[in-house]
Amino acid sequence: MIKPRLFWVDLTLSVKHAELPAVFTESCEVEICPDASQINNFIDRNSIDCICFDIDYPDHRSLNLLRKTKMRYPQVPILLLTLQHSESLAVWAFRTRVLDFLVKPVTRGEFHRCLQTIRYVKKITPNQRPRTQTDNVAPIPPEIPLTMRTDDVQLLPALYFVKQNFRYKIRSEAVSDLCNMSPFRFSRSFREQYGITFQDYVVRYRILESCRLLEDPNANITDVAYAVGFNDASYFSRTFRRYVGTTPSAFCTEQRDRLDNGSDAAYIRAILNLPDDRAAS
Repeated sequence: MIKPRLFWVDLTLSVKHAELPAVFTESCEVEICPDASQINNFIDRNSIDCICFDIDYPDHRSLNLLRKTKMRYPQVPILLLTLQHSESLAVWAFRTRVLDFLVKPVTRGEFHRCLQTIRYVKKITPNQRPRTQTDNVAPIPPEIPLTMRTDDVQLLPALYFVKQNFRYKIRSEAVSDLCNMSPFRFSRSFREQYGITFQDYVVRYRILESCRLLEDPNANITDVAYAVGFNDASYFSRTFRRYVGTTPSAFCTEQRDRLDNGSDAAYIRAILNLPDDRAAS
């Protein structure tokens, strides 16, 4: 069976995640884009079956490039490969008519399902009427930064890990390995970059999430404490007061008043002085 020809657009920032997954190279003829600014020239001169945008940490620049490519070549299937587990990003991708949204590491089952779709599209395309260029402008999710700071890239795996696992016990030693650092170097780098320790960041992030849960007028403080990773409601209340300056129950009342007055969600992050896990510059 002839392998589909895949055009690979590498927009990764992390060296650790820049290599092509073996599952792709085994099943496709992969042509690597030498220069993102030359995407249109390559597509116009070559016959390809699919385009894969490898974007480990998406920002507006990379997603806009994907969107413009899809608008210009609506008939060409596009894959979005990323490290970011994000429901809103997945929704954006499908509204932009991306063929599939894949999160690293991609399993063989996931890719083979995607490969079947690519082959089906390749089979039916010659019999379809040419598609006109689209003007799809689905808004990029608000949590996606405008740009990525390259000096933050090495620590970004730690921030994303906390975002996905804050409910559970998190050990610095395990997270330092994700960043390709020794525990000592990781701890020092994190404090130098963000001005707080990693464990302090974990606690602050849990408090941030508890603030969001406490926006619900029917929220139970004990349930919220356990939901964000605290094993003791009294300790949660003391920690909450230390960081936010008020008790969880008082915060509920204050937050409802604040929302009624139209204040934005940035207030919570500001009072916690929490480093931005979006790594926006």
